[in-house]
Amino acid sequence: MKAKLHLVFSITIFFSCFCIYGQQSYWKTIPKKASFKSVSLTDISEAKLVLTLDREGFAKQVSPSLNAKSGQQVVHLPNNEGNVMPFKIKETSVLHPDLAKKYPNIKSYTGISLDGRYKVKLSNSHKGVQSMVVDLKNNKTTFVEPVSDQEGTYVLYDKKNGLSSKIGFTCGTEKGIFGMVNKSLGHTEKTIVPLVDGQELRKYRIAVSASGEYTQEMGGTVADALAGINATLTRVNEVFETDLGVTLELVADNDQIIFTNPNTDPYDDSLNSEVQSTITSTIGEENYDVGHLFHQVGEGEDNGNAGFIGAVCVDNRKGSAFSAANVPQGDVFDLDYVAHELGHQFGANHTWSFESEGTGVQAEPGSGTSIMGYAGIVGVNNVAANGDDYFHYNSILQISTYLETTSCAQTTALVNSPPVLTPVGDFTIPKGTAFVLEGEATDPDLGDALTYTWEQINDGLVTVNSFGPTNPNGANFRSMPPTSDPRRFFPRLSEVAQGNLTQTNPTISDTWETVSEIERTLSFAFTVRDNAIGGGQVVSDILDVHVIKAAGPFVVTSQASPQTYTAGSVQEITWDVANTDLAPVNAQTVDVFLSLDGGLTYPITLLENTLNDGSEEVLLPGNVSTMARIMVKASDNVFFAVNSSDFTIEESEVVLNFEKLEYEVCQPNDIIIPFVYETYNGFNENSTFSADVPGGLLAGFSPVAATVDDTAVDMTLSNTNGVAPGVYDITVTSTSASVTKSVVLSLKVQDGTFSNVTLLAPANGEVGVSLDAELSWEDNPLYSSYDLEIATDAGFSDIVESATVPFTKYKTVTNLEAETQYFWRVRPSNGCASGTFGTIFGFTTTQVDCKNREPGDLPISISSGAATTISTSVIFLEDLPISDVNVNLELDHTYLEDLIIKLISPQGTEVTLISNTCGSQNNINAVFDDDGDPLECSGSPAISGTVSPLGSLASLKGESILGEWTLEISDTASGDGGTLIGFSLDVCIEGAYRPDEDEDGVFDDGDDLCLGTPKGVEVDTNGCAIYRFAADNFEIELQSETCRVNNDGTITVTPFDTSITYTAQLEGGAGAVSVDFTDGQTFNNLSAGEYTLCITGTNGLIDYEEVCYNLVITQPDVLDIDALVDSGMVTVELRGSEFYNVELNGLVTQTENSKIQLPLKNGNNVLRVSSDLPCQGVVEKNLFYSSRSILSPNPVDAATEVYLGGYEGELGIKIFTANGRLVHTERRAVFGENLVLDLSYLAKGIYYLGLEKEGENDMLKFIKR
Repeated sequence: MKAKLHLVFSITIFFSCFCIYGQQSYWKTIPKKASFKSVSLTDISEAKLVLTLDREGFAKQVSPSLNAKSGQQVVHLPNNEGNVMPFKIKETSVLHPDLAKKYPNIKSYTGISLDGRYKVKLSNSHKGVQSMVVDLKNNKTTFVEPVSDQEGTYVLYDKKNGLSSKIGFTCGTEKGIFGMVNKSLGHTEKTIVPLVDGQELRKYRIAVSASGEYTQEMGGTVADALAGINATLTRVNEVFETDLGVTLELVADNDQIIFTNPNTDPYDDSLNSEVQSTITSTIGEENYDVGHLFHQVGEGEDNGNAGFIGAVCVDNRKGSAFSAANVPQGDVFDLDYVAHELGHQFGANHTWSFESEGTGVQAEPGSGTSIMGYAGIVGVNNVAANGDDYFHYNSILQISTYLETTSCAQTTALVNSPPVLTPVGDFTIPKGTAFVLEGEATDPDLGDALTYTWEQINDGLVTVNSFGPTNPNGANFRSMPPTSDPRRFFPRLSEVAQGNLTQTNPTISDTWETVSEIERTLSFAFTVRDNAIGGGQVVSDILDVHVIKAAGPFVVTSQASPQTYTAGSVQEITWDVANTDLAPVNAQTVDVFLSLDGGLTYPITLLENTLNDGSEEVLLPGNVSTMARIMVKASDNVFFAVNSSDFTIEESEVVLNFEKLEYEVCQPNDIIIPFVYETYNGFNENSTFSADVPGGLLAGFSPVAATVDDTAVDMTLSNTNGVAPGVYDITVTSTSASVTKSVVLSLKVQDGTFSNVTLLAPANGEVGVSLDAELSWEDNPLYSSYDLEIATDAGFSDIVESATVPFTKYKTVTNLEAETQYFWRVRPSNGCASGTFGTIFGFTTTQVDCKNREPGDLPISISSGAATTISTSVIFLEDLPISDVNVNLELDHTYLEDLIIKLISPQGTEVTLISNTCGSQNNINAVFDDDGDPLECSGSPAISGTVSPLGSLASLKGESILGEWTLEISDTASGDGGTLIGFSLDVCIEGAYRPDEDEDGVFDDGDDLCLGTPKGVEVDTNGCAIYRFAADNFEIELQSETCRVNNDGTITVTPFDTSITYTAQLEGGAGAVSVDFTDGQTFNNLSAGEYTLCITGTNGLIDYEEVCYNLVITQPDVLDIDALVDSGMVTVELRGSEFYNVELNGLVTQTENSKIQLPLKNGNNVLRVSSDLPCQGVVEKNLFYSSRSILSPNPVDAATEVYLGGYEGELGIKIFTANGRLVHTERRAVFGENLVLDLSYLAKGIYYLGLEKEGENDMLKFIKR
């Protein structure tokens, strides 16, 4: 490019540059110190390098006197790796010439590295040097800035090295309508978009005012503030010149609007209006094109506001912007704040999507990361901690569109041709599958370093919670900075290798990339920048990737666990085709690639254009790896899959490297099959070649043997007429003294003879064939492809579809007409010739029938209280495939952005109609149809007419209509409510709806015995109306058994309506009994148990539906007691009655309580309990009590019981003989129970039992018999 910095040097200059490089000594690296402070780093240890700069030496190097003619110098600057390298720079002042004369030490430079890889923007002043180096290859931007408290010391860092966060930053710019792009962007015309291709540089006069606070922060003087402004605008110009073809120049009198005293400057609380007034009154409205205020605020108060969207050149608006930060310098302030607010002034809206602004350009998930995003300041919705230094495609489009409406810029012609793009076109891919987009661009200007971005441009609300594979709108993939690679893998290959194709609820450390598992269209912009110094040109290509439900996921199924293979061996690769070989994907062939680094790159092609049939053998090359991976990618499409595990390729001494394993030859031709003889690990033996071929076929080699690595060998197979047409294995062998290696090839020998293809389906004469019919025929291994024709006449004069396919099946691409007869035929081909069309089959397509159905529960209110979800549904009873679905919806609701509305099919497929759409606008009265207009929000109601939904109703095609269809409306916020007024489905099916005129759900041509039932009346399985007794028609009384086994229970039924003759059947007890009655009926003599009482009735005209009751006849419980003796009292627990007679030692107490306590006497106590029912009998217990211990029985045969009088506590037990000898001792814990002792081990005689209680001892004498 003639207008750019020229990098063509004479040999003399070239060598002089490297001489200078070798001599540079003004940059030196020094150790990092914790005491060092940087405005852009929270921790100095995160810096790549800390350097010192010899300012005097550097000043001499940038002095224009070194090359007075060109004004270009070579200086040395550190790149992103920390290497100091030579840059050719030229002064490109940000200051108007008059202002530059006043401040000659404030400079700005633009340059490029001698190898053309790096661009630089450099500012220099009495405050120090600041640089911004852009690596055009690896998409990194590196900054050099002074260390705050160490003069002459600098820090080198990039945005991933511990950047200070934007605590509390708020952009107060309200959304505007100017510059909005169409919300259907990417869904209409697919064409090259010339974003910035006018071959001109627009210069805008910018007035930047500085508040007293800003100036004090910069050092206190006007020159200090101006140096800071210069440093910021130098960096801003790098982005604006590259992305927009725009440069900014400070006005001549800019120092007049720099204030040094915070107490006397004109700025208070209304910065937008104050700066507009200040710049206009001081500079003059006619003397600037855009104005801005730089301001310093307290910690946590960072904010900015452009005042207006699209304000450049507009009087009374163009100077209303400000950027304010606690630290108003460094790349965060320069690019994330100032460039962001200037982006608004130049016509761009926000591109983030964590909230809805309704601008149509919110195509970055969550916070976004480009300049018009909010990276780092929106909590859980942060995609990254800080933004990147480029504009999103949508922003460039908005700004370039706006600038075309302005005329205040000073333009300079550029001899700089824009890049030339080759349109990529659209793709249809399977769901749940990774893909790669690759563009192609050239530039007429040699030396331009083209960089590329692939950005999703679907507008829509995407938060951390809604991001994921089922999100129907907005972006599934974050924007990434420009790189030198025209490809982008979705997701990135490192994630694919780990199996991370989908992502939900991502964090700031995640990739924010996910494939789609639902049917939707992903729109992308391929943007090419030429990065020309002095003013870039930018061009884009727009394409759609249609994700379909009917295919996928496409998955590699082989090598799913670690395996070890030998180089040169043949291995099978398998994958799940998942309908990708059929329409609408139609990927007939695939390519197979090999990775040696765990799936990060795939430099080796193993196969090209092999059939997409799910299996193929590959020959592994001689490359050794422990981290090998396989990729299978559609040849003429963008989707791919990678096997799930690394595998190992071990070294082999010899590898016979064939390009492929399958070959074809036409008789009587010879075929030459080339391969390369490769050796490894120093192997140098002589190897001879041989081939095992079928009889009649001849094989020869040239050369016949090899010793040297990488020897090219040709194998010639001749006399092909000597074998019958067919498929043969050819084993090729290399033999040396110590090593033998073989490879088996497949040879298909063909001739020009063909037989008719046998057609299979649809069968000849078949009727009711689907509109997207799948045709199939018998395979013949000698045929390479098949020509298919479908016509409306047997003579094939009206061919409606034709195709050539390698498979024996084909799915029609164009939907056929309903109830139409078609004819089809197939012709075989191979590499030798083509056959002829053979047998013709005919078939007739099914009819298509459409019906509207609506629910019966409308209207339904939507609460304005807490967030809520309502739903309504319709039911279809036919089991037939869907052809088309449209949704009719009428809804009153304020603030539509609160709503997510989905249609859910009986099979669970969800189609989102709207999702947080239309901001604060109200109401819907629309038909949602895939063929409708793009959804736009305007007027009242906000959504009206026939519009396309966010999701794809086509994803329902082919599903059965049978079952319940649900409309679900989620109101995600409180404060606004409304009403679902109307909802219905227009559903077309393949086949015919069965007649049901009375809409009772029982088909008129089937089981409906009662045609014409009034609509809405409930019917039975025969379609007859169901009549039910009134809920309170029967009074049922139960009488339980008076006593157990008395069998005197009763059930009495009394009807309210005595005009009906009832039949009651009672089942249970001893059997079943059926009785007719009108006034009432009592069932007597019933035993306790469960009964079922079922009642039917008739009045002579109407038969009432049976009603049944489950009833229980009870009986009195068994009378039972528990008695617990404690300290002379007995506690009696009573069960089995509601009234008790409790008799203790002849004294009777009556009680209704379930527990009673009574005193005991010493000795035996008799307890008798009865109820008021004599049939329950009497429960009697003897209770012995003694205040002292008593042993019984005594004498003792084996065991005895010691009555302890209810004692609780630790008990010592000792047994003595009559002469006092201790024969047994132990301790026990007792809790009021008696003590049982086993004394069977004692000999006959007299003994004494000693009991040691807490506070007293007992000694009991007993006789052992």
